[in-house]
Amino acid sequence: MNPAEMFAVILMVHHDRDTLAWSDAEVTPLTIYDHDGNIMDNNDVRITSDPPPWWRAHKKNVLFYNGMARGQHRGSMAYATSVCVDDIERAREVDDLFKDIHAYIRTIRPPEYPFAIDAALAAQGHQLFVQNCAGCHGTYSEIEEEETYPNLLIPLSTIGTDPVVAEAGVVHAPQLVDWYNGSYYGSVTRMEPNDPFPGYMPPPLDGIWATAPYLHNGSVPNVELMLNSRARPTYWKRVDYDTTNFDDQALGWPYVEVSYPQALALPAERKFIYDTTYFSQSNFGHVFGDHLTPDERRAVIEYLKTL
Repeated sequence: MNPAEMFAVILMVHHDRDTLAWSDAEVTPLTIYDHDGNIMDNNDVRITSDPPPWWRAHKKNVLFYNGMARGQHRGSMAYATSVCVDDIERAREVDDLFKDIHAYIRTIRPPEYPFAIDAALAAQGHQLFVQNCAGCHGTYSEIEEEETYPNLLIPLSTIGTDPVVAEAGVVHAPQLVDWYNGSYYGSVTRMEPNDPFPGYMPPPLDGIWATAPYLHNGSVPNVELMLNSRARPTYWKRVDYDTTNFDDQALGWPYVEVSYPQALALPAERKFIYDTTYFSQSNFGHVFGDHLTPDERRAVIEYLKTL
């Protein structure tokens, strides 16, 4: 889980929007609403998202999963430095730095899959991928200029995944989007979480083998489960935290399903359990591989290793 987004929000509410001056007291109350417009207890709020790899940035015309920061990404990136920016002059200096940082990020490319690949099986998977996946996730080639990526925003009703991140700036905390867009950072990169609707962008799949766990909230431990939504566990944890322990068949994290929710786990184990029943942590949706046979899923996974 990525704590940076909530840290940025917490810092935001202590800055004056127009001057960026710091205040020890909240300037903008941190109020989170549920879908019915009721104020939520902040202790129950977790806006869960999984840090995406930087190598996607050169293909995407937006930075975030929900497509809200379009064009020049550097405004929203520089905003996260608000911990050390207390006036507009310094914000402009940081923006100049982020012009170079943004240019560098767009040069980053994914690592190659480090293990053996069954070329014949991958070729079968390529055809299945083109038929079932390429419309959203793009096409891939050894020649980068021949690749395509559609930069689509998919409605929540179609993708079916947890809606909280997509609706964070529309339903749960619209005042924070207003703060950002009215600030200096909004003059560099606007946030538009509802244009034309709340949704998610299917990511480019370059280096997907190295990006577990999956979905925008990290609720799915491997690609095989991404292609079979009916088999996803409600409560799970990694087998261990040895970074060399990798499931090359399911493509992702080795995991074990547990039979109890996070709240009932022993304290030493609790922080390691992913509980998909919590706010923003559902593993529902993205059912587009459910119709594939086990052999077809195996072929698609083998192809994905080549990206």
